[in-house]
Parts: sequence; C-alpha cells; structure tokens
Amino acid sequence: MVHFKRVSDLRLYVAGQAASVFGSSLTATASSVVAVINLHATPREISLIVVSTTLPALLFGPICGVMADRIIRPRRMLVLIDLLCGGVVLACAAAAFTGALTIALLCAVSFLIGLAEIVVFALYFTHLRSLDDVENVGAARGRLQSSEMISRAVAGTIAGPLLATLGAPLLFFLDSLTYAFSASCLRALRSPDRRASKPEPRAGILREMRAGVSVIRAHPLLSAFAAYAFLLNVATQGTLAQRALFMLDTLHLPVALYSAPMVAATLLGAVGSLAAPKLLERGQSPRRLLLTCSLAAVLATLALPLAGGPLWAVLALVTIGIGLPVFFGAAGNLALITILSDDIGDEYFGRMTTLLTSVVTLASAIGALLGGVLGEQFGVRNGIWLCQAIALVAVTMLLVSVRRGRTRAGDAPADTTAGVPS
Repeated sequence: MVHFKRVSDLRLYVAGQAASVFGSSLTATASSVVAVINLHATPREISLIVVSTTLPALLFGPICGVMADRIIRPRRMLVLIDLLCGGVVLACAAAAFTGALTIALLCAVSFLIGLAEIVVFALYFTHLRSLDDVENVGAARGRLQSSEMISRAVAGTIAGPLLATLGAPLLFFLDSLTYAFSASCLRALRSPDRRASKPEPRAGILREMRAGVSVIRAHPLLSAFAAYAFLLNVATQGTLAQRALFMLDTLHLPVALYSAPMVAATLLGAVGSLAAPKLLERGQSPRRLLLTCSLAAVLATLALPLAGGPLWAVLALVTIGIGLPVFFGAAGNLALITILSDDIGDEYFGRMTTLLTSVVTLASAIGALLGGVLGEQFGVRNGIWLCQAIALVAVTMLLVSVRRGRTRAGDAPADTTAGVPS
C-alpha cells in the first residue's frame, strides 16, 4: 500500500474516488475498443457489453440501496469493492495476455463494475460527512463531483490512444493499479470509519425498499422530480442516439471538431459542481436551485436542433446545446443531494439514489430506442426536436407539480398545537 503523510482526509478521499472513477471509466471505454479491434465483435456483441454495464441498476439497484443503508462501516466496504474491482480487471489483463479474453468475459467484467458503482455511489456522499476535516459538506461534495466528472472525461479521451500504445493487457493492468491506489487512499484516512447517523433496525429487504419508495412519494418535490427525471432521460438519450448523425451528416461538422463540444461540456460540468456549493453557502435555497437548474438545462438543449449556418455558428450552438445542460445538471444534482440529505436523512440516502438511478437507467434504454425510431421516421433534426418537446413537457410538469404542492400546503390549516407542551 502507498503511504501518505500530512495529506488531509478530504484530499485523500477525493483523490481515491477520482482514481476509482478513472479506472472504471477506462475499463468501460477500453472494453468496447478491445472487443472491436481484438475480438472483431459484431454490433450485437458490442450492445451486450453496453447493456451489461446498465443491467445492474435495473435488476439490483433498489436492493443495493437497502444494503448500502445497512452498512455500519462504509469505508471498509469501499476498500473491499476497490480491491475486488482491481482483481477482476487484473484477471481480465491476464486473459488478454494469454489470448483467453472473450466477449462473455468482457460482459461479466462490465456487469461486476456496474454493480460496484451502484454501491459506491450510495456510500461515498454519505461517508463524506464523517471526515473530521470536512467543515462545509456542500463544498466538499462539489469537489468530489467535479473530480469524478473530470476523471471520467479524461479516461474516455485517453483510453483509445493508451490501448493503441500499450495494448489490451497493459491497459487492463493499469486499470487495476487505479483501484489499488483508491484503496490505499481510503486506508490512509485518519477519521473514524463510521456513518454520520446510525442505520435503522433491519426490517426485511422488501419492507425497507417499500419504505424508500414511500419516502419519495411523501415528499412532493422528490416525487415530482422522479417523474421529471424519467421523462428528461428519455428525451436526453433519444437526442444522444441521433446526435452523431446530426452533427456529422446534417451540420457537416468536421471530424476534428466533433469532440470539442463534449470536452467543453465536461469542463462546464466541473464548474457547475464547484459553483453550486457557493450558491448554497450564500443562502440560495436548494429547492429553488434545483428547479432553476432543471428549467435552464432544458431550455439550453434547444440550441442543439437550432444549429445551422456558418461553421462558427454551428460550433457555438452545438456547444451551448451540449455544454450548458451539463453545467446546470451538475449544479442541480448537488442541490438534489443536499435536499435528500437535509430533508430525508442519510439513513435513506442509498435507497433514494439507487431508486432514482434505476428509474433513470430504464428511461435511458427507452429513450435510446425511441430516438432511433424518431430519427428514421421524421429525420434527425425533427427527431431531436420531438425529444426536446418531451423535455419541455417534463420540466413543465415538474414546475406545475411543485407549484400545486405549495398551494395545497398554503391552503392547509395551521397546526395550532405545534410547539405547545403537553
């Protein structure tokens, strides 16, 4: 294990998570490239690898959330997950070196890493509260989220060149080292390994899952946001399924500039993650920030199908349509996490986040299929416009639902017994 001296717990925590996200993202990108170049995979086999990554959220998301909320010593579990993921990727490196690598093995690796990511996401933000040197939880969450976004983007960018330079065995071996580094950072933390709040007594997995659903249903904003997130991700993935064709064939954007809007989106997402805690620290309501960012993100996506004209105008509108939604989405995500933590409590955090993840994953699969159908039936630009219409419906429903919830709360009679001693 690596030894760290005089490094704050927060820096170690952020560095460990960044390394873990980097490793998992590198493996996800490399798996598809290796499948095509080394194993000559068919489009159907590539789709199986992609599905293997998302399947855990659909099948086991809520169950993983319940289990995560039960864990008393989360850091020990995070270290164990890093070591297991590192071992799995190391086995993949050995298989690639010996020529035993197969599509089935890549699917299994993608599935296990996808399953691990669900548990890690459910634990990392809650365990952040237990670090002794974290004075501003919101700012710490912003640093954590921005580091994750940058790590994921860097990994996706360099996976191809690294694969061409090092080859599949060494690339997977490098991935395993990132997990070992993450485990070392977690082991070096000096803060006690504990939850900020004690887990509730166990009441059975199904009952605890129902309790998580009941908590969302009882919270007007969260229940409205869950419906909004579903429709928004249908629209987002539908747009994503058509975006490459739209940018390259319809707008004739040069291939050399194709990735520029995505790079800008990553940087804007990191900025949004850092800006949101500052706004919350200055007294901005998390609820208002979430609603504002939700509306702004949807309005910004309208710039994408509007793109046209000279190259500079096309590049500017495409960058706005791709980058600004990521900026507002990152800021809104931190506002949502703050609402979950403040209104619901960390004891339900795992169930809340994994349930929302499962909803988003299902919506993404539906949206990807819908985008292909719309693009073929109505043309790519019109197909994207139809997806944006779905997004506008989603945010309108969110704002109307929240407004109605406020009206009902305002019309309810005041509880005159509150605060009166018996």
